[in-house]
Amino acid sequence: MESVYRGFETSLLGLALCLGLGACLMLGTPPAPGDGLAVTLPMLSVTLAGP
Repeated sequence: MESVYRGFETSLLGLALCLGLGACLMLGTPPAPGDGLAVTLPMLSVTLAGP
């Protein structure tokens, strides 16, 4: 059972690493123009253009 928890923890750490790396790579990109949906987190900003 410990190996199941260890695998779950490892997968979450891998996901956090990938998301952090993606946020660092997107750091200098300008936001998309428009009045669409925008979600901003401390390390990640996602903007969806309007219709």
